Amino acid sequence: MNEPLIDPAAAGDQVTCRPDALLDVAGKLQRELLPRLEAARFQVPDLTPGAAGTWDVAQGYAGTVRSAREATGESLQFVLEQVQRVIGDLADTAATLRDADQRAAGMAGRTDR
Repeated sequence: MNEPLIDPAAAGDQVTCRPDALLDVAGKLQRELLPRLEAARFQVPDLTPGAAGTWDVAQGYAGTVRSAREATGESLQFVLEQVQRVIGDLADTAATLRDADQRAAGMAGRTDR
């Protein structure tokens, strides 16, 4: 099990965030999860044409299977878009934190006059 980056009991009023940790998570999601989600969209099985035969009840079930397949594909697409958004948010947050650290370091250097 992974240890937490911050011990909440010892943190008090201090907040710590490591941009490199955010970028590591974003990179892992990009490399490991996104390709699997993209591949899953194209691996949802469907009935072959004519597989249900001509019986009306079977035709109804075939329509249900097609609808379920389409809904599953749309759901996977939605999840893929959300994961892409999370990856972007992690990278943006890391960049914001780095910029803030640089600004703070610049301000601290100016007060030593």
